[in-house]
Amino acid sequence: MPVYNESATIREIVRKVMQVPLNIELIIVDDASTDETGEILKTEIQVKYPDIILLSHPVNKGKAAAIKTAIPYCTGGIITIQDGDLETEPNDLIHLTEPIRRGEASVVYGSRYLNTHESHLYRSYQLGGRVLSWSVNLLYGQHITDEPACYKVFKADILKSIKLDYDRFEFCPEVTAKVSKMGYKIKELPMNYYPRSFAEGKKLNWLDGLKALWVLIRYRFTD
Repeated sequence: MPVYNESATIREIVRKVMQVPLNIELIIVDDASTDETGEILKTEIQVKYPDIILLSHPVNKGKAAAIKTAIPYCTGGIITIQDGDLETEPNDLIHLTEPIRRGEASVVYGSRYLNTHESHLYRSYQLGGRVLSWSVNLLYGQHITDEPACYKVFKADILKSIKLDYDRFEFCPEVTAKVSKMGYKIKELPMNYYPRSFAEGKKLNWLDGLKALWVLIRYRFTD
């Protein structure tokens, strides 16, 4: 769980993750938050949940950098990324991890668009997500609908074998490109999504979408 300035949500999202009826190993990386996130993690959450592994960056590096910091500490057979906000439903991890637990898939993505009850996505994000998904399908021969979705689930040895180059929000397109070039087909399953506003702390913008598209094109033609 990479976190940056999530003091308003960190208590609740950790509580929800720790209540998921799976064998959860939670690793939280505080990416040099400037609000009370770090203090809450140290004085409240780690006390309440002593098995949580809490790591921190001395300076802000980005989401992908936090993921890279956490990966070597993972001991389980499956790794997934959980954002520190409340836009997702951690109980979705039960069915998202099932194909890997059954040996039916190696990489599983959640899709907001496969959930027929979800209609409250910002139109600009819908368009951007469709463009990125279409690009993945065209460039890499996948058949996915929601490339930027938060929930990406991997067999641990696959994710650990990937050298991640970027440090910020480019994690999604980079890991998608690289697992595709490794020959893995991405399985998609529905996920719930509850978008927050920029005033509530949403961090992605249209420029991140352009960077994501560039990353997908770059790795299609380079290593």
